[in-house]
Amino acid sequence: MDLRQLEYFTAIVKEGSLTEAAKRCRVAQPSLSQQLRALEEELGETLVLRKPRGVEVTSAGRILLEHAERVLEEARLLRERFTKRRETHEGSLIFGMIPTIAPYLLPRLLGPFREAFPMIDVQVREARTSGLIQQVVDGSIEFAILSDVTAQDRKKWSLHVLELFREPLMLAVPSSHPLADSRQAPKPENLLPETLIHLRDGHCLTDRTLQVCRLQKLDPKLECDQLETALAMVAAGMGTAVVPELAVRSRPVPGLVFSRFHDPAPERTISLMKRRAVPLSKAAEELIDLVKNLPQDSRAF
Repeated sequence: MDLRQLEYFTAIVKEGSLTEAAKRCRVAQPSLSQQLRALEEELGETLVLRKPRGVEVTSAGRILLEHAERVLEEARLLRERFTKRRETHEGSLIFGMIPTIAPYLLPRLLGPFREAFPMIDVQVREARTSGLIQQVVDGSIEFAILSDVTAQDRKKWSLHVLELFREPLMLAVPSSHPLADSRQAPKPENLLPETLIHLRDGHCLTDRTLQVCRLQKLDPKLECDQLETALAMVAAGMGTAVVPELAVRSRPVPGLVFSRFHDPAPERTISLMKRRAVPLSKAAEELIDLVKNLPQDSRAF
């Protein structure tokens, strides 16, 4: 038996007539009668007795009606549940971000998203690029927002990467530094490795710093785990740092001066990464639209 047969049967019982039931179900009466006979043959009992003026439900028919109504109601609720999921009224969303983006971008995203879709359960996983790639590949997160995925990783793991926006990189120096009062924009290639405070290996910002400053390696004595720590070290006069604009404008740090680099100024690309063959859920699409539609000054606070 299938749902269609149960729908036809309950309509026959409620209308008390095959003719009226056929009208209600918008089907030809011979087709409805055929489905009723198929149901009776499958169950091995007569469900309704045909009479000159309508039908009479048998005892077997009353048993079937009791169960059919419950089954059809569950089917209706199931359809409604998935309709709500398509409309982003309920469900879950698990995604990832790299640590140099999450603290600065999430406050601009999660508030508006949860206000618009309060029934969506949102989970955020913070990890470095390599960790996020693995989580996307194994399906533990739906997508990740990160920077600078290599072509090699894209091909190896069959990843789709979509550019969301580009973020300028800036130079952070202590207020006592000569560049703090300089009217001349610094050039990244002129920065010295022994003065650059940086995140540990594995952070894409460190890779980008090496790239834009045209360096092979940095001083391990000046490495740290978090961007906020790097800024604190700069403020303490321990060196300088290349930092993303999101972090610069998130909150003022006493003792720090930020400078834009000489044109062409370096930047990093903030992208969405997901598995190539797997479409995004409706909830994910809504969140990504929020990222794309953030004004540039809102992205940078």
